[in-house]
Amino acid sequence: MSNRLWRMESEPTKRMPTGPEQSGARPRSRRVRKCRIRPAALGILMPILVLLAGSASAQEPGSGACPTTIPSAGFLDIEELSDESVRAIDCVAHYGITAGTSPTTYSPGDHLTRAQMARFLIRTAEALGVELPAGDSTPFEDLSGLDADGQRSVARLHELGITTGRRPGLFDPDAFVGRRQMVLFLSRTLAAAGIAGDADPDALPYSDLEGWSDEALSAVAGLAALGVEWPGATDLFEAVRPVTREEAALLLAGALEAGDARHLVLAIEVSSTTSLYNEAILVTVTATKPDGSPYRGLLVDMFVSGIGHRYDGTCFLVTDARLYGVDAGTSADCLIDRADPRTNYLGQIKASLAHGPRPGKNRIYAWVEELGQEFLETRPHQVWVEVEWTDVPDRVEIDGPIDARYEEVVEVEVRLVGSNRGRRRMVMMVIRDGVTVHTVARTTPYSGRVSFVYVGPDDPSSNNDDELVEIIKVFWDRNGNWVHDGPAEISDETTVTWDD
Repeated sequence: MSNRLWRMESEPTKRMPTGPEQSGARPRSRRVRKCRIRPAALGILMPILVLLAGSASAQEPGSGACPTTIPSAGFLDIEELSDESVRAIDCVAHYGITAGTSPTTYSPGDHLTRAQMARFLIRTAEALGVELPAGDSTPFEDLSGLDADGQRSVARLHELGITTGRRPGLFDPDAFVGRRQMVLFLSRTLAAAGIAGDADPDALPYSDLEGWSDEALSAVAGLAALGVEWPGATDLFEAVRPVTREEAALLLAGALEAGDARHLVLAIEVSSTTSLYNEAILVTVTATKPDGSPYRGLLVDMFVSGIGHRYDGTCFLVTDARLYGVDAGTSADCLIDRADPRTNYLGQIKASLAHGPRPGKNRIYAWVEELGQEFLETRPHQVWVEVEWTDVPDRVEIDGPIDARYEEVVEVEVRLVGSNRGRRRMVMMVIRDGVTVHTVARTTPYSGRVSFVYVGPDDPSSNNDDELVEIIKVFWDRNGNWVHDGPAEISDETTVTWDD
């Protein structure tokens, strides 16, 4: 390692006596493409994030890493900050990058320590899809004051080549992070995720960059090419000025945007991908945050399509399928509105899907965007699953009536007629004087034919006894509850007459 690189991490800084940032859950996400970030004005002499002329076109609302749909982190000490800063802090909290200095405070004006920076950068790297090393060992001897998560974060930064320490064997976890240090750390973190901007360092507007290493100059220029620039209030970069926690949140949110990190993971599953057309299917949509925790209270639109979407990317609704068990707006349009259901405490929405009386295929879509947005095939947060509806058997036939002697064994032949007659649960009920005295179930083979064996009642006496008539009823027990639930469970019946 060159002396110049060591010097980049060895600038004189003040120390902060407070302890490290609270540890938190690890986010998991992935990078899709480079994108621009939104400007954030922080006031005089504070770094801001701006858009460069000629950068990528603006994203659709809600399609970035930090959309306005992200819920508040609940910090009470950020209300006086700019909207951009509040959104950035809420965003990094949503990804699990920060847990705040307490459950209700973020301490935005405090300077960022190197220990806090290590946690922030490692969690940002993971959100950008970097495969993290184990972090089991570290060359630094001054980490005993950090908890296990803090020590592992520093070790991982070192293994990824993001930090070399202040001096050999020393990381200096309580020291504040200067602006030039933060540029290097952030640039190396993005590079570990395969994200790099190609820009000319000679075009940078700062007049105080003399003596900087080539890596540091390239880092500033590369971040600018990605849409992240620190012009300050003048032409000075102010390399050694400590970074505040507010500024750190803005930078990390910018890194998430540059890497197009996903702020949620959406999944959809159905109880069956093949079903008879007059049966219902259970649809479950699950939304989770990048750290794997449930995404509660999220508006999700669901609709059923026959062909996916129209040629222009908009939705195509079918009229022979319907979702039930959710709010009225679901499946009636392709718009995120307040009629759509919200995810429950498990981050889930459950709906029942029914289909009209004919076979066919449907796609069930679930998608998320900001309020008022319409569906497009290019929306990043959408999932779908395909269901095939098949024909159903149309009737049950029983051979009969049957005549038999008391105590004889009779065989009741049953046929399930129509399409898809195999593997259907058939139930036979023997009814005597209005009371069910015997019940048995069998599953049909592919032919739909099945036999039930029944032993007749005892002979009442040795005399010539009166006849006894029983009703034999067989039905397709579609829901497996042993009860005939009406016409949807097709049935037939006959009689068996017992005599001496």
